[in-house]
Amino acid sequence: MDESRLTVEQLRTFVAVAAQEHVTEAARQIGLSQPAVSHQLKALQSALGLALFERVGRGIRLSEDGKALLPTATAALTVLRSVEEAAAARCGLIAGSLVVAASNTIGIYRMPSWLAGYLERYPGVDVRVRLVNTLEALHLLRDGEVDCALVEAPAPTDGLDELLVAPDELVVVVSVHHPLSQLGHVGVEDLRRHRYLAREEGSGTEALAAELLGPAYRCGPVLELGQVDAVRSAALAGLGYAVLPLAAVGDYIESDQLRRLHTGRPSLKRIFRACRRPASHSPGLQAFWDHLVTISDENEARADSGSPMTLPFVGQ
Repeated sequence: MDESRLTVEQLRTFVAVAAQEHVTEAARQIGLSQPAVSHQLKALQSALGLALFERVGRGIRLSEDGKALLPTATAALTVLRSVEEAAAARCGLIAGSLVVAASNTIGIYRMPSWLAGYLERYPGVDVRVRLVNTLEALHLLRDGEVDCALVEAPAPTDGLDELLVAPDELVVVVSVHHPLSQLGHVGVEDLRRHRYLAREEGSGTEALAAELLGPAYRCGPVLELGQVDAVRSAALAGLGYAVLPLAAVGDYIESDQLRRLHTGRPSLKRIFRACRRPASHSPGLQAFWDHLVTISDENEARADSGSPMTLPFVGQ
């Protein structure tokens, strides 16, 4: 047996599948994708040199070797949780790690301020942030490659813990030097004659742009760019109009570099959300989640008091 290949995540997956006797149900329980669960089981059996399960119709059940190892694996996970809890309690989380997948808007315009309070309290934690679009962030979370996903688009989060953290608003903007900026109201025909600056498929912003623009969505020429900053730069350069988060363009509107277009359609507000798997909460993740809960509560208090939910948000 190659002991260096045995991981805690493999043991957690093994125990979950043993309890459910079904890979799909176990995947739903622990918040991983079905392929990720199958991969974890295959890696564990390879590391141990044992076949832990056997096929029974469409399901699986423990082999004799699996039955023999299950109590030990369960006990090992119990001890591990106790160690994590004791260490976190005794040293105030002076060390640890946290891996976060964040959508571009959140990663660029919210994560630095959200992490500031967290790292001020837990300076010894190593943090790694992966900037991806919303769909990829959730995919990485379900596959167990990150501890937490911070997303902005309405996307399936079944089986995940979800926290509403902070509000944002999508706006249609254009350079003050662009012909559209001179119109008090723009309609479909006005937008059809000008270039739409788009995000890539899977972007949280792009997923909602169709709702905001209605029949004007992609009705004319399109320039597709992969990053929110690239779209904003293109808008500032006068290349076309764009749907962008207020979090990314609020300062440029206030300084009169970008102008908000009025399409006659209702404004579109959204919520930045945090997601995590229901199981496998490391001390670093739990502390970060608790920190986000505080930010969420403060934003909710602002909303209840009638304070305008404009930039800057609580937690900046």
